[in-house]
Amino acid sequence: MRFEQLKKLVEGEGLRYFVAPDREVLMVGMAGIFGNYQFVIPLELDGRFLQFRTLGYQSCPADHPHVDAVLRVLGELNYRARLTKFGWDPRDGEIVAYADVWLEDGTLTQQQFSTMLRSYVPLIDINHPRITKTIETGKDPGDLRPDDIAGAASGLPPALRGLLGRIMGGKPSGDQETTPEGPADV
Repeated sequence: MRFEQLKKLVEGEGLRYFVAPDREVLMVGMAGIFGNYQFVIPLELDGRFLQFRTLGYQSCPADHPHVDAVLRVLGELNYRARLTKFGWDPRDGEIVAYADVWLEDGTLTQQQFSTMLRSYVPLIDINHPRITKTIETGKDPGDLRPDDIAGAASGLPPALRGLLGRIMGGKPSGDQETTPEGPADV
């Protein structure tokens, strides 16, 4: 893939982005129900590898009293999630969410890119309160209930609720179908 193709995919989603001045990386910001998130999309290895990766998502240093509980939550999320994975850097405590795509000899279509966004963004948003609460208390509150999600989304402006609904699979926010395990990617 060429960098110009990546920019067209992002533009095809109606997203604004910043371009790193020194390498082929786009930075995107999005608002969710539970927070605002920034992530980068680097195109690496001569266009054969693409990744979504959060910036400043969460932090839990290795000497934090609740690090074991946090790592258990991250491990569970990684076990259940299909595309998006959570990582923890023991050197500085950074917690990231990332999604990797090896392109090799294939082409990433607009529909595939859209599916990645519809999976990635809601998953990092819906799990943000759970990870935060575990860092703060050392106790895993478990998955959010559909009522928690609908209640939080009801305070968003209508245009943002509609966008969130489209990203989360085509239903208006507040009417989002979830399973007992969480959103579609989980």
